[in-house]
Amino acid sequence: MTDITRAILIGILAIVSLMVAWQLSAILLLVFAGMLVAALLDAAVRPLDKIVPLPRALIVVLVTLLIAGLIAAGLSWGGFSLWQGFDELWSMISKQATELYERFGEDLGDQLSSEGNSIMQDLLPNPADLFSQAGSIFGLTLGVLGNIVIIGFLGLFFAINPAGYRDGVLVLIPAKHRQRWKDAFDHTGQTLRGWLVTQLAVMILIGCLVFTLLTLLGSPDALLLGLLAGFLNFIPYLGPVISAVPVLLTLAGQDMTTLWIGALGLLLIQNIEGYVITPLLQQRIIELPPAWSLTIMAVMGVLFGPMGVALATPLFAVSRTLTQKLYIEPRDAGETGRGHNA
Repeated sequence: MTDITRAILIGILAIVSLMVAWQLSAILLLVFAGMLVAALLDAAVRPLDKIVPLPRALIVVLVTLLIAGLIAAGLSWGGFSLWQGFDELWSMISKQATELYERFGEDLGDQLSSEGNSIMQDLLPNPADLFSQAGSIFGLTLGVLGNIVIIGFLGLFFAINPAGYRDGVLVLIPAKHRQRWKDAFDHTGQTLRGWLVTQLAVMILIGCLVFTLLTLLGSPDALLLGLLAGFLNFIPYLGPVISAVPVLLTLAGQDMTTLWIGALGLLLIQNIEGYVITPLLQQRIIELPPAWSLTIMAVMGVLFGPMGVALATPLFAVSRTLTQKLYIEPRDAGETGRGHNA
């Protein structure tokens, strides 16, 4: 087989693979989310696996049941009040936004009031369409819950026997390259576990700091806003910006002094997290360039929506690690070897 024929076949195979991956993109994202859950479970099980005299599968199941039990207990204990608190928080934010609009946008509102009435009439839904909209919302909710269940079971199965699934992929690799791919997969798993543990630690820290700041400022929704800030911090760079909006709107309802103090406090917290805490935690794991991370998030958001944004950074970390181990390091080693031979 000539080099031209080989290049043509490789190009056709790459195009077909990309087309298949695009058609299966939703499933592939679910699988990757399951791998993230598996990496998190693996990080929790590894220390126990060395000290608990039980099979790994049983330890993984017990840890999973413990986590599920804690989530269920938290929802049953404070789920309703938490949901009610979110509803009250949304009502308060809407009220504060309305008051700010009336304070600063009264002139603009007068100019657009005549046109706004006709626009609102056009936007009002047809009562006949309400049932179909309710059905769509119900179907969407079932779809989200189904995806959560699938991700959970994928994570459980991957975590029980990660080496088995890895070796099942390695069988497809030519024998002479198998060890290199095995090392790359192992290093990628280590990177993913480290990144997840780091993100969880930063999320908890940010949530606690925002809760403390808002408690000192006398905000009645400090707990909810702290939880929201910690949860959204899973999305680097964009998450803190999104979580700052409800915090600032809530503080604006108190007084301008509280708003300025809160804004400076949030800025200080995010700068400490971005320039001190996260670099110290990630310096032994992987350092992701901010510009490329934001670019990947923007592309994934356009292609796959909110789920793409949430998974963009860990997917970038995995891709970068595999590229480093499978292409850059072998290329550099080959160039070094040729240099010594010369």
